[in-house]
Amino acid sequence: MLKTRRILDALYAVGAYTGAAFIVGIGLLITAQVVGREFGTQVKGADDLTAWSVVAAGFLPLAHTYRSNGQIRVTLLIERFSGATRRVMELIVLVVAMFFVGFLTYSAFDMIWDSMRFGDLSNGLIVIPLWIPQASMGVGALLFLVAIIDDIVVSLLGSDPSYVQSSAARDLPEL
Repeated sequence: MLKTRRILDALYAVGAYTGAAFIVGIGLLITAQVVGREFGTQVKGADDLTAWSVVAAGFLPLAHTYRSNGQIRVTLLIERFSGATRRVMELIVLVVAMFFVGFLTYSAFDMIWDSMRFGDLSNGLIVIPLWIPQASMGVGALLFLVAIIDDIVVSLLGSDPSYVQSSAARDLPEL
């Protein structure tokens, strides 16, 4: 189980670091555009690359952000419960989230498959098959789905989900 935990955490971290790399790429593209304007040149396709990078930067780190309790959670209903009732409520919320994120994942890969099947190409200055930039959305959604299923399994085995553990670690008093 410990080896599986390390593999999953490594996958979530790879998604986060890859998303961070896309953010750095966006910064470099913007810098190149600004500097290029000063020298009378243009970075061709920068708008397309930036748009694709924004999608990758938004989707790839989802699992890591979720696991570290970095997303906004509305706990208005769940916080009213404690003990076994709260654990059951957390599990219900996780199962509902699994279905929504599962549908998102299915839809993303269906879109990727359609783009591959129909040979869709981008319309901008850089013409590439659309499934390539769309893949970051599918992979990010899949990692997020795996993270939710991971927490469902952990909850069923009697432990707290990752976001509860992360928030408990944050609430520790400073020494």
